[in-house]
Amino acid sequence: MAQKIIELKLPAFAFIEGSGHEDDNVLDGRYVILHIPSMSILEVFNRGDVVFKPGILTYNFAYTNKFDVKERMVISLHHCMTLDKDADRQMIIDNIMKPAAMWYCDYCTWEDAGIDLDLNFEEDDDDE
Repeated sequence: MAQKIIELKLPAFAFIEGSGHEDDNVLDGRYVILHIPSMSILEVFNRGDVVFKPGILTYNFAYTNKFDVKERMVISLHHCMTLDKDADRQMIIDNIMKPAAMWYCDYCTWEDAGIDLDLNFEEDDDDE
């Protein structure tokens, strides 16, 4: 069998998911995002559901879903391996958090397209 050269590519963003085999899957139901170039870990919340301790770096954004409902969100920074959250605050917001929020909105748009498929699906057992 001939071997082939492969290019190792990673996206800029990816979801971090837990595993169902773990008894305590702390990531279940959460939207945790890895920004691979900076090795930053972020998390998205509905803005009205959380209050953060002082010092947590956050960025507010909104997503208008397919039903024209504005969903107010906030993305928070858990950790950044390459930048200091205080000294490089604006750089993190502009170059990591805002793009992550846009990436998450693209994901929501993709999810909304799936809702279309679900709404249009109708099981029909009639043989007529």
